[in-house]
Amino acid sequence: MEKQEEFIKMLGSKATRSILQFLDREEKARYKQFQEFVNTHTLNTRLKELMDYDLIQHHMVREDTRKEWYEPTERGRKALQLLNELAEMVDC
Repeated sequence: MEKQEEFIKMLGSKATRSILQFLDREEKARYKQFQEFVNTHTLNTRLKELMDYDLIQHHMVREDTRKEWYEPTERGRKALQLLNELAEMVDC
């Protein structure tokens, strides 16, 4: 039960929904793009948590230059949908 409570707490944490919404809209994003709306400490914490719960994936390719980006997982899209539904309940 503790893991479920931690998961729910993380979903309600600062910037979780914003990060998931941004990824849902853009399909993928670089770290720097998130820094436009989330401070560095919060961003690092949230990205790690989102990856730990398999809500986002981190990709890195090293060719001539290093390319790095994040994408939502199917589980992340579903979590966002549920968060949006909960937010709509407040508006009723």
